[in-house]
Amino acid sequence: MRYLCLGLLFFCTAAQAQQPVSSLQLISLLSGLLLLAFIYLFKLRFDVHKLQQKLATKKNNQLGFYSLHDDISGFPNKFFLQQQLDELLKRAPEQSYSLLLIKISQFDQVNQLLGHSNSNVILAQIAQRINEQLKLTDTALTFEFRQQSAIRLCHLGGVDFAVWLDSTDKQHLAEFVADELEKNVPEPMLVHGCAVEYQLHSGIAHYPQHGTQLSELLERAYLALQHHSWLQGKSQVFSPEMLHFTSDKLSLMAELRQAIGEGQLALYVQPQIDMQSREVLAGEVYVRWRHPSRGLMTPDSFLALAEETGVIYPLTQWVLKEAVAMIAQLAQSQQVSKIAVNISSKDLLHDELIDTLEMLFDKYKVKPQQLMLELKEQALVAEPARAMSMMQRLHRLGVELALDDFGTGFSSLAYLRKLPIQHVKVDCSFIGDLHRSDMHSAITGAIIDMARNLELGVIAEGVEELEVEQKLLRMGCQRGQGFLYSRPFELSGFAVWLKQWYQQNAK
Repeated sequence: MRYLCLGLLFFCTAAQAQQPVSSLQLISLLSGLLLLAFIYLFKLRFDVHKLQQKLATKKNNQLGFYSLHDDISGFPNKFFLQQQLDELLKRAPEQSYSLLLIKISQFDQVNQLLGHSNSNVILAQIAQRINEQLKLTDTALTFEFRQQSAIRLCHLGGVDFAVWLDSTDKQHLAEFVADELEKNVPEPMLVHGCAVEYQLHSGIAHYPQHGTQLSELLERAYLALQHHSWLQGKSQVFSPEMLHFTSDKLSLMAELRQAIGEGQLALYVQPQIDMQSREVLAGEVYVRWRHPSRGLMTPDSFLALAEETGVIYPLTQWVLKEAVAMIAQLAQSQQVSKIAVNISSKDLLHDELIDTLEMLFDKYKVKPQQLMLELKEQALVAEPARAMSMMQRLHRLGVELALDDFGTGFSSLAYLRKLPIQHVKVDCSFIGDLHRSDMHSAITGAIIDMARNLELGVIAEGVEELEVEQKLLRMGCQRGQGFLYSRPFELSGFAVWLKQWYQQNAK
């Protein structure tokens, strides 16, 4: 361009000086100018192309960043984590690692109260807090550095985050880190004068013990997180038993915990009768759940699941409280009757059971002898020594003990002699067809004879016909329970039922 301007200046100067310019000079000058113009245009096009490439590279870099980072928090996303793990596991596949999954709970309320824009800001700030807490965890995988600060947190999307830990030398490292995060990170955040509260819940899956693919580890860590958050006291580490529980079942158990304190549970009772004298000897209670959306639920719908998931003990505590309170109420109305409560194997191994009962007996001024605890033979299988010890403590306390569903288990006569029990209950599967089946009749007769030899009482469960009752009496069984006497009814009506029963059966 500079030379083109000089040529034009020369041409103008010559014209101004009225000097003649030859045709050869003019042609030469114009050729030079054209060449210079061509060179200029070529350079201009090259510069434009170079600028376009630079802009495209910048755009591609931006697209690359956003494809590997969450657009809300700016932290590495799941794809980034997958890339890092692919490289890491190629270099050191023999090491042990832990995937720590972190979920922010109660965040839906933040969205509803403050809107998405504000909640996104809060989400990014919480992510930053979690990452700050991870500064001291050198064994956590570092994804990148920003302003000389290590980024060790991955944002999986929504309110879910992940940390990848090298746990080769520290088996319980992930649990320690999870506990520290749950304890130290959740602090109320002020937004427009509102204090926003939240909690963190975590789940852990170990590589390669629980899986070798990221998708598998995430799935199992999430299952562990559900157990940890919904079932209080459960470890946040995945275990194979968790595979048996669906989200619906876990949600049901979380609702059961709420139901215990919200008055959704009710106790029903079925009397146990002296078949000879017609005296009411006890009433066995059954729990029912008035679920807000599922309706009235029987024990078969939730008790086994409650035992497996660890919700059974708070449920048993509630049942014991209601049962002992009813014993006290009956005593006030000059009516005496025992209340029988079923307890599970988990209850029997719970060290607080004795303390709970002593507190209830003292609070309601009830004698321990007025409470009967029924337990199944399976309750003695898992830890027989501990189970036996607890049964002996209950016996010394004065509580009556009955072995439920007797005849369906495995108890040997030698083992039965050692148990501090006062009664055995013959399973209803034998009683129902007692007068129609010689085999059931023989089994029931053998159980009654054995119990009498051991000086134990026998309770026949499932008595529905008078003919069955008469046959049981001839066999030497005195106590019966079943539809022949009453179907289960609400425990609150037990006192009224007792009065009516004695009026109808007065001799």
